[in-house]
Amino acid sequence: MTDAAKKAIAKNKIVLGISLVSIVGIILSFFAFRNSIEQIEVEGFKTILRENTKNKLVGTKDLINEMLDDLNYTAQAVQACDSIWSPEAAMILQIANQVDWFDFTAIVDKDGNGYNQKGGSFNSADKEYFQTAMQGKVAFSEVFLSKEMPGTYVQVFACPVWGENNQVKAVVMGIMNLETLGEVINHKNMEMETQGNLYIIDSNGNYINRFQANESNLKYINFWDDLSDVVLLDRDISGIKADFANKKEGGFSFCDGEQRRYGCYMPIGISNWQIVYTVKDTAMGEKLDSIYRINTKNAVIAGICHIQLLLCVTWYFVKANREVKKANREVSKKIEMLHMAMQHSRYLVFEYNPKCRELTSQTDFHNTLFADTEQGVTPEDIVEKGVIEAQSVEPFMALFETIKTAPNAKADVQICGNTENMWLRFLLRNIYDEKNALVGTVGFVEDITEHKRLEKQTKYKMDLQNALMAKAIIHARADVETGHLLDENSAETPAMYDAFLREEIIANVCPEDKAYVLQELSLKNINEKFKQGKDESETQFLMNCGGTVKWVSCVVYRGAIKKNKAILIITDIDKKKCEELELKRKAERDGLTGLYNAATARAKIEEALASGYMSDEQQVLILFDLDNYKQINDTFGHDCGDQVLVEVAEIMTKRFRSSDIVGRMGGDEFVVLLRNMRSCQYAEKLIKELSDRIRRTYTKDGKNVTLSASIGVTRAPNDGYTFADLYKKADEALYYVKEHNKDGYKYYEDLKEL
Repeated sequence: MTDAAKKAIAKNKIVLGISLVSIVGIILSFFAFRNSIEQIEVEGFKTILRENTKNKLVGTKDLINEMLDDLNYTAQAVQACDSIWSPEAAMILQIANQVDWFDFTAIVDKDGNGYNQKGGSFNSADKEYFQTAMQGKVAFSEVFLSKEMPGTYVQVFACPVWGENNQVKAVVMGIMNLETLGEVINHKNMEMETQGNLYIIDSNGNYINRFQANESNLKYINFWDDLSDVVLLDRDISGIKADFANKKEGGFSFCDGEQRRYGCYMPIGISNWQIVYTVKDTAMGEKLDSIYRINTKNAVIAGICHIQLLLCVTWYFVKANREVKKANREVSKKIEMLHMAMQHSRYLVFEYNPKCRELTSQTDFHNTLFADTEQGVTPEDIVEKGVIEAQSVEPFMALFETIKTAPNAKADVQICGNTENMWLRFLLRNIYDEKNALVGTVGFVEDITEHKRLEKQTKYKMDLQNALMAKAIIHARADVETGHLLDENSAETPAMYDAFLREEIIANVCPEDKAYVLQELSLKNINEKFKQGKDESETQFLMNCGGTVKWVSCVVYRGAIKKNKAILIITDIDKKKCEELELKRKAERDGLTGLYNAATARAKIEEALASGYMSDEQQVLILFDLDNYKQINDTFGHDCGDQVLVEVAEIMTKRFRSSDIVGRMGGDEFVVLLRNMRSCQYAEKLIKELSDRIRRTYTKDGKNVTLSASIGVTRAPNDGYTFADLYKKADEALYYVKEHNKDGYKYYEDLKEL
């Protein structure tokens, strides 16, 4: 073999070796590139899946909380009405039903009698959710078949209406058809992927609603039964149940047949309800398969080029592969950031072609305007579909005329919906090049439904405040930061709130209430309540109104728009307050003598004894009954006996101080608590005078009966700290007197020496 042949063979071997090494390098590089891309895509997909799933849960939870806010606003409006049966209350119910989420809105008095916005009447006294709401709590019913809508399952939301003295005076109820609730949730989550399913589950695991976007093997009526029928991959049922019981959110993976799925749950804040969202992970597999195919194709092309260009192409491929990875990461990150930003902002992006008047969606989530086609649609097509309310058609069409001559155009448009109509804000913007020639037109659609709802709610609050001011004795608006009055009743009213408070209000308040009212209505106190989130506070007091002393209510509201504005409204509640006080007095007093009845006397004495522990002074309990009282009844009749009790009550009322507690325990037995007695001698003097004044002889038709009192006395804290202790020992002392000549008194401590 010649030297030239040997050299050629050696050269070929070198070329072949280099080629083989290069090919092996390409194969290794391909697998490294493929594994890197796979890891990036898998982690990215899982992150998106978790975030999207959580967003669905948060959106649904916010929707139900919005429903509770609507019901609470209605309860606050009804609170200002004198009665739930008044025309004002009925009007509030009508308005509320037009703006809130519920199919029916109702109001119920404290006895359970009520009516809905259509005038239908009912009684809810035996319903657990009504009883819970009357205790001052928001309540929810279990799902049940409606009588108003036969064959329909409904859910009742109940909210208390507060009256004076922090007492619940009524209950406002919202009744929601579960089918309607499902439509609302689907509407709120219209961006939900076709692979996702949404469930609402009660505290026992029963499905309240199932919103399934695709077929699922979940076939039972209970969530726990369905979980027992699938294979959980990373959690067990007991752990998920524990999260449900402790109101925690979390996630889990499972196999539903041959399909692997990911689930996420979150407490909704209602009766231990949970929202659960599950989604397939097939999208990740399809995405990775696509990447594998692309990578394989690129690797083959790169291999052919490398064989042709050898080491030069190998060097270029390594460098290009590094740059592609870096660029791919940067582009993927920016696209994902843009995608997440668009999802978070809920903007719909589209292109507009002025020549053919076509709108083409550039957003991949579901929307009402482009729901029927992937091709462009014209403004006329959208109007013909009937998705735009009639009053919004004109501004919508004018938008596309304006953009012909202006760089920007804007219009707010109301969209028809299955439940509450949506509001969308359309923005069109022309894009120009450096020569000011039109390059294209882009459009943005923003969901402003919440903004419109708040705007409407603010107007409702302002209208309600204006209606209350029309009935006011005094009203004013003040800036709580500067202390200036913004408007007032007359031109002579001072410009500063503090002067207005002293001259117009405090000057006319009854003396005993002045300090209390001044403190409650001071700017400092109002600011403090506003900082605590109390947008409304009420103070009741006696006030001279045009020469007549009346009970009035002063309500201070925070401004509906400007949060530093306070609105003060004073209204006449004299009739209502007097009736309330009279009812309270009758409930506390003995019907015959006017003294405290047994229950009230016991409660007030217990309270006085508790407060008396902080004092060095003694509390003296006097218990007595009337000697020979039965003989008076038997001899002169019960009318005479009743008159005797009235006379004894008058003696006690005149003899004891207003701070002492005087009551009738029943029959001819009476009790007195002498409060804060510094001198035992003075207490004994009062007891002797009481005995002397009661002692008298009644004569009629030649018959005589002498009345006297047997008295037992105990002292706190010497003889005890509670009413029960003192009463028992005073009773022992009383019966000692009864058994020994009657008509006298005895201290319990003296019995110890006998």
